[in-house]
Amino acid sequence: MNTYSSTTASNLHVTRNYNLSVTWEKHSPDGFERNVFKINNQFPAPLLEFDEGDKAIVIVNNNSPYALTLHWHGIEQLHTPWSDGVPGISQTPIQPGCSFTYRWTNTQHGPYFYHSHYAGQFNDGLYGPLIVHPKPGTAKPWRFISKDIKTINAIEKAEHDRLPLLLSDWRHGESTLLDEVAKEANADLLCMDSVLVNGKGKVSCLTPAEQQPLIGPGLTRALASVPNAKLTDKSCVPPEALKAFGPPFGIAAPDLELLADFPSIFYGCKATTARAEVTTIKQSVCDKETWQFFDMIGSFGMFAFMVSIDEVDAWIVSLDGNYIEPIPVDAMVIGNGQRFTVLARFKKAKRYTLRLSNLADPQILFGESVIDFQIEGKVQAKTPSKPYIDRRGNPVRGGVLIFDGGVAKPHPSTKIPATVDATYKVTMQLAGALQKWALNVTATPDVENIPTPYLFDPMPGLQDNHTITVPSAASWVDYIMQSAPFGPPHPMHVHGRHFYILGSGDGDFNWPTVAAAAAERPELFNLINPQLRDTYNTPISGPTGSWLAVRRASDNEGAWLLHCHIQSHVQGGMAMVIQDGTDSYPRIPDEYRNYQYGGSMGKK
Repeated sequence: MNTYSSTTASNLHVTRNYNLSVTWEKHSPDGFERNVFKINNQFPAPLLEFDEGDKAIVIVNNNSPYALTLHWHGIEQLHTPWSDGVPGISQTPIQPGCSFTYRWTNTQHGPYFYHSHYAGQFNDGLYGPLIVHPKPGTAKPWRFISKDIKTINAIEKAEHDRLPLLLSDWRHGESTLLDEVAKEANADLLCMDSVLVNGKGKVSCLTPAEQQPLIGPGLTRALASVPNAKLTDKSCVPPEALKAFGPPFGIAAPDLELLADFPSIFYGCKATTARAEVTTIKQSVCDKETWQFFDMIGSFGMFAFMVSIDEVDAWIVSLDGNYIEPIPVDAMVIGNGQRFTVLARFKKAKRYTLRLSNLADPQILFGESVIDFQIEGKVQAKTPSKPYIDRRGNPVRGGVLIFDGGVAKPHPSTKIPATVDATYKVTMQLAGALQKWALNVTATPDVENIPTPYLFDPMPGLQDNHTITVPSAASWVDYIMQSAPFGPPHPMHVHGRHFYILGSGDGDFNWPTVAAAAAERPELFNLINPQLRDTYNTPISGPTGSWLAVRRASDNEGAWLLHCHIQSHVQGGMAMVIQDGTDSYPRIPDEYRNYQYGGSMGKK
């Protein structure tokens, strides 16, 4: 196992080796014991750290009873598409008792994370944080916060000592059972059990009286769709009201009799007193000011959350690993797969609360952790910290600064080509049942266990509902993601090269190109300095639908997945393959091409 020691000061890039052992063991993240995935006996999996420019060699030993892969979320895998970790696309699964070696060069910086891309294992806890420290000379936006050299030095130190906060929603049921129930019952199981921060949390149960003031308009409409419907004791919409979260037509009703055989999915809340994560920050007598970087990693399986740290001054300084001009913030919405780097300044010795509140209508769900700020020689204040948000993510008073993801300005500013070589429009919708999701009308077929991954058998001429092929690596392509009416926001994640966020809007995208749309509706677009992201939410969809437009380079040849990062959506089929640069595909190293279910590289 590698022990991280920074080499960025000397601009010396090294090869960092990690050896990971995946096991399936009993654990109690929120006070309820169940089987979870651990790596090197840790849950969540251990932090992997690199410097920008370092080569990574990560050996994964599968000592669990299940086949699996690991995907390096947000790592672009430049010229190493065989290490992306997607079964059926870039590799065959790592079978129990076998191993696999991932190799890549860290060409980016910032917070990322790694997780299983096989079946529902993400929801069983197979994930961990990954940090890439920026190389010397990287342009940074600290002058927007302060021009004082001492403050800038303190911020630089905070960046070096950054802390990952892995934010997760959590279930007590194992994914193999719940995924089968969802499939057989034609239902999206929109009910979780708790919220975890770095793998720790507790179960909270609300009384009907406590639930009532937190029930918003969407939840009210869902309950009104069924006579006498009430929230369950897990603060979830009951199964009979699930259909209210789909379109009003063309969707099969959930099998309520089957769901009744598994009451613990929606009912049976039992509060626990498990200890929350405590993050300790210390200021010595020599320090004049204390700043802290928090890499907030949205390892959510189901819902997006409003996230806030009580009382402190905070700025968002990077999104998905890319610096932005710092934005003052009290609370922010973090979606599935997104990473927000928050710079916080602490002044008063105190225990501050980090709060997470689910924003989605189907469930009232919240969690907390503690940030324990200590100043040497001073007594901590005993008064509880004052929140910015309530348990539903609503601001508790006027003037709370809530981050609007659309206003972020990249630092340094970006330039994108004025024209593109192709425009593709993909639709996002349910495919006949509440758990079947589709890109381009039909759900992506199960490719996890096909013997030859897409990458090893490219199909240069293939253009179908599941595949977009871009022959030339020199191409720039616009992708229009069209959401059907009455659809939720979809956190769309692309593997390989990241995409630039051009614009979004309501209704159908009826223009042939982004250029034509921007000429008619310029207020909907940013073609001057758009954000570079790898995961971004489509707008919530009303009766006329909605759309998101992104622009992406095709110069990282390989087969890459584009998918929604809500786990039930990607498992339900909301995914497709982009074949970038098929005219100049890289030669696949023999150790990867010959790897078959633990073949030549795989036996330990």
